[in-house]
Amino acid sequence: YKGTGKTALLYYLDNYVKRIDEVTCSSFIFFKGDYSDLKKQEMELLSKRLTSAISIGNNVVLEGTDFEYIWRWLFYRKFIEDNETYNYGIFTKDENWLAFEKTIDQIGCEKRKRFLSIPAKVSIECPISDAMHTTKVEPRMELDFSATNIQESNSYKFFTEIIDEADTLFAKLERTDIPYYVFIDELEAYYGDETVFKRDLRLIRDLIFSVKKINQVLGSKQKVKTKLICSVRTEIVNAINRFIISKEINKVISGFEVPLIWDYTNTNSFNHPILQILIKRIEYAEKKMGIYEGEKKLIERWFPEKINGSDAANYLLNNSWCKPRDIVRLILSAQNCIGCENSSFSQSTIDLSHKRYSVDSLIEIKEEMRALYSPDEITMIITCLTGFKRVFSLEELQTRIDKFYKGTIWDSKAAEILTDLYRLGIVGNYMYSSESYRWQHKGDDGIILDDVWKIMIHAALQNALSVNKKQDRVVDRKYYDVKPNILSGEIVTVRIEKILPTYVIVTFLYEEVECVGSIHISRLTGNYISNIKELFEAGDEYKAKVLRYDEFHEKWVLTLII
Repeated sequence: YKGTGKTALLYYLDNYVKRIDEVTCSSFIFFKGDYSDLKKQEMELLSKRLTSAISIGNNVVLEGTDFEYIWRWLFYRKFIEDNETYNYGIFTKDENWLAFEKTIDQIGCEKRKRFLSIPAKVSIECPISDAMHTTKVEPRMELDFSATNIQESNSYKFFTEIIDEADTLFAKLERTDIPYYVFIDELEAYYGDETVFKRDLRLIRDLIFSVKKINQVLGSKQKVKTKLICSVRTEIVNAINRFIISKEINKVISGFEVPLIWDYTNTNSFNHPILQILIKRIEYAEKKMGIYEGEKKLIERWFPEKINGSDAANYLLNNSWCKPRDIVRLILSAQNCIGCENSSFSQSTIDLSHKRYSVDSLIEIKEEMRALYSPDEITMIITCLTGFKRVFSLEELQTRIDKFYKGTIWDSKAAEILTDLYRLGIVGNYMYSSESYRWQHKGDDGIILDDVWKIMIHAALQNALSVNKKQDRVVDRKYYDVKPNILSGEIVTVRIEKILPTYVIVTFLYEEVECVGSIHISRLTGNYISNIKELFEAGDEYKAKVLRYDEFHEKWVLTLII
């Protein structure tokens, strides 16, 4: 998922293999070249590494269905570029290498340093026998990657024959004793333009197949370590399975994947690995300032014992998805809040920064949703949850949909949406009777949709979605006629609404919910009353004690406090 540290792990692995053997060659490939300024700055910091970005125009290969040949062409170009940069220190420059280079050069295209582009058109060198003179001529044929039915064209046939020949030669290449790793990152697809979105999903799908095939060839050369490693988000794999022919991608991934998860459910203390990221970050700063006195003192100085009534560590974890990015967001929110002069993660700091943290968390999860829904659909999904309830049942949600969202994506795909929202961490499951919780990020796969398990919005998102515990009771009373949970013996202020011969009807507010009750004449004064109207008038207010709820008359039974 976003924020779990995929890119950081690739950089770590890159440094790790170079510590093992300092002559190791590594190369980074970033899928697609339309990056934010922040990502471009990050790539500049990698200038000491070999880096390339895949450049694809929106008009390119829109009609294609299989890109494995195109990916092998791009990878072979990358291997040639890296080998030349390292003075042929990766693959031995022998007859097989020269034949491999010559074969790939039969596909002519513009070469840009640090970019591997899939251009709109390339030229193909196509050797054809001349029957009259029994000589070979070498005309060039144009291959248009944006053409309809490209795979039925003669130029594409020649293209695949060239790659097939390159495959044979690649298997014969002699590796040097220098380890070589290629890291592939930023495999993203966004549900904007549907045609481009599905094309990108097919590209990512076939990239994964191509990586596996090339790794199998490289793996046969056991004398030296060579590996292609790519990071791909869970939601991208789910989108591939949902929107395009998956070609059984799960079989390819299974056995080779390393899921990047942080669901350590055995501790809620500062020993949790996610909180250790925050502790180590503060420790690093304190050591630079010369004030570090050990982890125990650090925790005492930087965190209160309780935050909103919960242990500080437990509160921070419950307001996160146990991902490194959550800690970065927490630090930035605390730095940028109105109380940035605070010198620790105090209750005041948390209160002031909570709104910013909640909004930023929602923005990031909406980014994750872009692999599954269009921008308009995302807006509709979030709008339905905004101002609704913190905890709700499937029946209550359906009532809201029928009342306000008829004809929208909620009306047709509610169960599918909830399944996605659960997997993304927007909602979880909650059982009132046992106070049990289920969350995807804590290892509980799959949402439960039934009458026992309710649906709960994640604590970190409740502020951004304008829901809270009090509002649940207000909404319950207004839309679902659910009575508030008032304990016997509670004292309330009642207002007399109606006077009858033997009792009075009263109303009172309980946690912003208006409740209706009755007080029998025998519980009004403790003395005999001949005429109740002589003692009480509509509009009078008194203190009263709640006794019980009368299910038959659907009213609270109270006694007046004299």
